[in-house]
Amino acid sequence: MFSNGPTCFWRFAAALFLFGAAGAAGADEAPSARSSSERSVFCTFKDPAGGGVVEYRIDKASGRIVDESIIAQDRAFFRPHKIALTEDGRYLLATSQHAALKNLLLADLASGESRFLSVDRKPDDLDAWSDRFVIGADSHMCYIVDAGAGKVAHSWFGRHQTSPAGRRIEYVRTTPDGTAWTSWQKDSPGGRLKGSRVVAIDAATGKTLADLRMPRSMDHLNLADRKERGPNPEIILPSPRTNTLLLSMDLYGGVAMADLDAAREGRWQSLSYHSVAPDSTWGGAFPDRAVLVESGGKDFALVANAGAAGGVSWIDLAERRILQRIEAPPGIAAPVAVAGGRLIAGPIPGKAKRRSFGELRETRLPRAELAVFEVSGPASAPRLALRTVALPTPASAIAAIDPGSKDLVFLVAGDEVLVAKASSGEIIDRRPLNGGRQIQRIASR
Repeated sequence: MFSNGPTCFWRFAAALFLFGAAGAAGADEAPSARSSSERSVFCTFKDPAGGGVVEYRIDKASGRIVDESIIAQDRAFFRPHKIALTEDGRYLLATSQHAALKNLLLADLASGESRFLSVDRKPDDLDAWSDRFVIGADSHMCYIVDAGAGKVAHSWFGRHQTSPAGRRIEYVRTTPDGTAWTSWQKDSPGGRLKGSRVVAIDAATGKTLADLRMPRSMDHLNLADRKERGPNPEIILPSPRTNTLLLSMDLYGGVAMADLDAAREGRWQSLSYHSVAPDSTWGGAFPDRAVLVESGGKDFALVANAGAAGGVSWIDLAERRILQRIEAPPGIAAPVAVAGGRLIAGPIPGKAKRRSFGELRETRLPRAELAVFEVSGPASAPRLALRTVALPTPASAIAAIDPGSKDLVFLVAGDEVLVAKASSGEIIDRRPLNGGRQIQRIASR
C-alpha cells in the first residue's frame, strides 16, 4: 500500500480522486478480484470525460475478454500517453503529455489504490526498476517516482548534469543493477543543446553515472533543420547477459553496439556502428521499433525499420553482428515475443519516413495484417522467417497475453480491441471501445 503522509493535501487529493474515480467507473463494472487464470492488459485512454487507464482482463485458457474496468480517470489527465508496470506487476505508472497538474497516474494494483501526481515538465517515456519508475521529460528533466511511498523521490535536472547541456530524454530503459539508461536524440534547433548521447542515471539515488556522447561520423546525413544531426539514438536495448548496449541510430539508419559495463563507467569500449537497411546502405532505414528475445541462453534483437524500403534486422547481441536482414513492410509496431519465444508478432500501422530535400517526410499506410516472425533452428543460432496473417482491420498496438506458452495477443484496432492467435490471425474475442474511448498505449502482466 502507499504510505500516506499526514498532510491535508494528500487527504484532499485522495478524496478528490475517489470522487472522480467513482464517477468515471460508472460506464464500466467496478474492478473485482483478479484470478490467477486471467491476464490483464492495461491501456492509457481518453474520452469525453478525460484521460486515464483501463484494465482488460482476459481468460488465459479461452482467450475471452472477461471484464473491463477503469483504474482511474480525471479531466486534468487530458493527454494520456505511455504506461509501464513494475516487474512484479504490482505498480503501474502512466504519463500524460502536459506540464504540471496531474500528469502522472500511479496505481497500486495489489491494494486497488491510485493517485495522480504532478511534475513540472511534460513527461514522456518511462521504465521501472524494483518499485521505482524513471520518467524522461521535456527541458532536460528526469523524475524518479517511489511507488511504495507514492511520491516523486528525485527530480534530475539535465542542464546541470550534462556537459555540454543536453536537450531532452527520448527513451528510458533500466537494468537489474538499478541503472536507468536514457537516450538523448536530437540537438536543439540552434545546435547549442546537444543530443546524440546516452546518459546513465542511478534509479535509487538519482545520481548521474555516465554521460556518453556518440561519435558523429556521417555529417553528410545531417538535415537542414539543425536538430537532425549525428546518430540520433532512440531505442535502448541493454543486455546484461551479453554485456552489450544496443542503440538504434535514427538518422544514420543503423544500430550502435558497445560494452555495457564500460558505458556505465562513462566510457565507450568496443563501440561499433552497423547499417540495418535491407541493402546495407546508410541514412534511409530509420530503425523505429525493437524487441529483445532470449534463445538458448543468448540475447537477440529484432529491429524493424520505418524507412520506405522497410526491412527487419535480426541481431546476435553476444557476437554483435547482424545475422539476417529480412524484407518486411515499413512501420511494424512494437513487436512482442509469444509462444515461448517461438513467434514474434507486430501489427503494421505503416509509419514510413523518407528524406526529401533536406527534410524528413512521414506518411502512414496502415495494413490489415499482422507481421509474424517464426523463430527456428538451433536455440543458440536461431533464424527468422516472416509471414503475414490477415486481420479484420488495421491494428495500431499489441500486447502478449500469456507469452510463455500461448500465441494469444491483444490488439488495438480502430474503435475496438481484439484477442487473436498470432500464428493464424484467428479472432478469439473482440469488444468495441465504450463511449468514444481512444486507446493510446498498452502494457500487460
